[in-house]
Amino acid sequence: MPYDFVIKSLVAGLIASFACGMGVFPLAFRGIDPARHKGIAYGVAGGLMFSASVYNLIMPGLTLQEHTLTLSDVVPVIFGILLGSGFLWVTDRYLSPERLAQGFWKRMGSRAQILIFIAMAVHSIPEGVAVGVGYASEAVYANNLGNYIALAIAIHNIPEGLAVGIPMRAAGASLHRAFWAAFLTSLPQPLAAVPAGIAAWFFQPLMPVLMGFAAGAMIFLVILELIPEALESESAGRTAWSFVAGFCLMLLVQVLL
Repeated sequence: MPYDFVIKSLVAGLIASFACGMGVFPLAFRGIDPARHKGIAYGVAGGLMFSASVYNLIMPGLTLQEHTLTLSDVVPVIFGILLGSGFLWVTDRYLSPERLAQGFWKRMGSRAQILIFIAMAVHSIPEGVAVGVGYASEAVYANNLGNYIALAIAIHNIPEGLAVGIPMRAAGASLHRAFWAAFLTSLPQPLAAVPAGIAAWFFQPLMPVLMGFAAGAMIFLVILELIPEALESESAGRTAWSFVAGFCLMLLVQVLL
């Protein structure tokens, strides 16, 4: 079947989405209660997201080309970072107290929860594109690139799901809601994987910009919402240490797994 990579891309993306949802499961243990230490929870979530931005998005975006890094490789990533930051800034301004009090937005949660959801969903798009492009390459060159990328992203999604779940649990959301929120933030992966696989020739040159865009949105979110939220209930020192712990945790999980 010449286009079986389309089915593979869709299935791999859905599996990655469930892996993201599974990331909230450690929060089911009674001894782990983010609501009791809300500031530390936000600091850890910020570290997880910042690490994912650097390790999963910016660095791969800069090293997509196999030659020595040049200015032309860096500019698209920087452009994407600025676009992503601007996108989240505009979104934050749109979410005024009046809009957040309306029925639809009120059901979505607090401003921080909405922005986390949006930023993580945006972050899933280039990952889905990577899966689709990988399977398209596999179909042409008979390599195993698609399976490798899909497995790597599924593993990466587990701590990213935790990053979504921690602030939600700290705000009092149920584990069930945190799971589905984490799952839905990763749903753009299968949705983006299929068209990317079909039009790999178009999506591949856009990958540095897409990865920079997602990284910029997440970094902007960390600085705009998570760190100030953490500092409201924790000292600067404890917030900094929790951020570093989250950063190291994301790094360790991805390398060890």
